Amino acid sequence: MWHGSYFNFLEEARIDALNKLGMSYSELSKKGFEIPVTCIKINYKRSFFHGEKFILMSQFKLENKIRLNCTTLFLKLNGDIGAKAIIELVVVRKINESMKLVRELPVQIKNLLLSLEEGPQN
Repeated sequence: MWHGSYFNFLEEARIDALNKLGMSYSELSKKGFEIPVTCIKINYKRSFFHGEKFILMSQFKLENKIRLNCTTLFLKLNGDIGAKAIIELVVVRKINESMKLVRELPVQIKNLLLSLEEGPQN
């Protein structure tokens, strides 16, 4: 699998995690919030072939009230780790034409991010 395609899978996995908790990323965006990536690191351990199936397993952690860290494993079907991604995100709010870091999260968004730590219940 081409190394650049990992980023697409990581983005879709984060969007899917929000959807499973009952809020789509587009809903969050309509409320004026975004969760951009501030740093990303991928350690490639074993290569995947084009078309090879794999599983993504993500763990989220809210740090310092404003930073959301996400660790995602790309697992081969036999359980071997193919790659490990470490992603740092923050919540920003669009005000007029600029983005401002949200230092005090609204309760609904804070609860949503804390729910990501627990994972979906279904």
